[in-house]
Amino acid sequence: MVNPKERYVTYEAFNDFKHSDFQEVKDDIKDLRGEVKELRGDVTEIRVELTELRGDMKVLTQRMDGIVTSLNWYKYVFVLVVLLPFIERWVSRFI
Repeated sequence: MVNPKERYVTYEAFNDFKHSDFQEVKDDIKDLRGEVKELRGDVTEIRVELTELRGDMKVLTQRMDGIVTSLNWYKYVFVLVVLLPFIERWVSRFI
């Protein structure tokens, strides 16, 4: 069984406990605030980096569109260069 004297604490001991417990909570809250500030800074940096990456992706997309357009143009030129002599020979056979 529990000894009744052990169940009860003095007012002074309770105040000491309460003071130290509240102080620990206050310290923990201060630590959490500091961590939140650090996280906000990290999120801001990530947003800046994402904005830069978005710009880079737009530039790369434009470059790829230009490359595809150039390749299509060169494809048509190549087809004309290769097929034009063939068509000329084919037409000249019948004329």
